[in-house]
Amino acid sequence: MRRRLLLSAIALAPAQAALAQSAAAQAAATPASWPTRPVRMISSAPPGGASDILTRTLAQALQEQTGQPFPVENRAGAGGVVASDHVAKSAPDGYAWMTTNVGPQAIFPSLRRDLPYDTRRDFRNITLIGTLPLVLIVGRDQPFRDLAGYIAAAKARPGAMNFGSGGNGTLHHLTGELLKAAAGIDIAHVPYRGAQAATADVIGGRIEGMWDSLPSAAVHIRSGAVRPLALSTATRSAAFPEIPTLAEQGFPQVVTTNWFGLAGPAGVPEDVVQAFYAQLRRALASEAVRTRYAAIGVTPGGTTPEETQRYVLAEIERWAGVVRATGVTLD
Repeated sequence: MRRRLLLSAIALAPAQAALAQSAAAQAAATPASWPTRPVRMISSAPPGGASDILTRTLAQALQEQTGQPFPVENRAGAGGVVASDHVAKSAPDGYAWMTTNVGPQAIFPSLRRDLPYDTRRDFRNITLIGTLPLVLIVGRDQPFRDLAGYIAAAKARPGAMNFGSGGNGTLHHLTGELLKAAAGIDIAHVPYRGAQAATADVIGGRIEGMWDSLPSAAVHIRSGAVRPLALSTATRSAAFPEIPTLAEQGFPQVVTTNWFGLAGPAGVPEDVVQAFYAQLRRALASEAVRTRYAAIGVTPGGTTPEETQRYVLAEIERWAGVVRATGVTLD
């Protein structure tokens, strides 16, 4: 009996060793082991833009949580297409992510035939990190003090006034087009390579105004360099309660919300997706992130990967309808 037991144990030893090695290998690949090296965070905006501010705030919290660096790379250009294309073509290993937004992810599919990526197929969305209003700002030396004055000036000089944005086909551009149609005014759109360049021209008086994301405009509003005339969202911002909405000023049909999310290339392993989502939820709930976001008028997100994927697909359909209704083109 003892001899048979000993022989059985010897026979089982290699199998047990193989199982132990397999378990060790699986443990090394579990979400608990991610990240084991720096995780790249791609922002589609230049430093100081809304995408950049949200990304850097979140990256700092993630670095403190995981002990790994989350370096932020700014890849501005083409309204977010440069960054989106870069991430879509990155290795799906869980170490390259981008801050998405409504323009390149939801508006461009129906507005641009030359997109080098497919937003329905080429990305794995993880969560919405925040939502925020757009704000119509004008230079402090402009004669109009409110939205009514801005519209009256545009009607008095058809085609003479300009509004800037961070690029053709962005939410900022389409919000301006929606207001033009609703108010019956003729003002020209001037696209820039990022909102910061447009803001500089508003401050310098080279263009009358622009639609900007509230976080990137906040510092200029507080300094008095620009004058805010209206928010694009349905309700006022807790950070800037003095700024009225378009709806309050007679344009309830013009309501737009800018959203930002986190996405990687399609094919990222699901365990890594869930591990990153857990870290993102923790970071978005942290006091540091919530305080910073609140100060610049951002409502933190936290939707699940499945909810986020459905939301982005629904936004693609919604903005296709807006493009058809407004007749906006990039020509």
